[in-house]
Amino acid sequence: MTYSKQFQSGNLVLPSALLFHFQELFPSADDYLIWQFFFLQNTSQLESLAPSEIAQATGKTVAEVNRSIEMLQEKGLLEYKTINLGGEIEVIFDALPALSLLDELEEQNQEPKPFETNSVKDLVGDFERELSRFLSPFEIEDLQKTISEDHVSVELVRTALREAVFNNKTNWRYIQAILRNWRREGITTPAQVEARNAERDAKQSQNLEPSDDFLAAMNLWKD
Repeated sequence: MTYSKQFQSGNLVLPSALLFHFQELFPSADDYLIWQFFFLQNTSQLESLAPSEIAQATGKTVAEVNRSIEMLQEKGLLEYKTINLGGEIEVIFDALPALSLLDELEEQNQEPKPFETNSVKDLVGDFERELSRFLSPFEIEDLQKTISEDHVSVELVRTALREAVFNNKTNWRYIQAILRNWRREGITTPAQVEARNAERDAKQSQNLEPSDDFLAAMNLWKD
């Protein structure tokens, strides 16, 4: 069943696929936020929302909310309908068009590319488990760009995530810094990371000098 049909049947929560197609659908994160209010209205018993209510909830001005509504309508992501309720005309905004566009994007991607579907989704799941929170649309976009534009393998990103967790610095910026350092060193695979770490550990063990207490203890054994 498509997202739009699930929406019409009343059995749909916010689909995670929206995050993976965020850049293709929404002009900005602010517009996506405003659209979610109308999605909530359409999928709950919530009465019609005034722009002033959305502005108060989001900390934006009414003018900013209205600009987002206009942008969503221009992009075909939001429509408004007029209905007659007890002799009064009510305007209801419909969030369904965004899901129809999402269905079209999903159909275009029926032939999955390895890193664009399961691998990246699994990687996002790994990040969210380790960071104990959901990734923002911007972080997911950065993650996808790291893989598609910087040509960093999914496994190398996962290795950087493990290294960040080991160092107890579980944030995306730190992981990006790890990847930048590896790129400067010419490291492109997890195997190279393991070899580099093994070489570093070997050098550190060679440079360790025994303490005076240790040498004194050894002399006692000699006696």
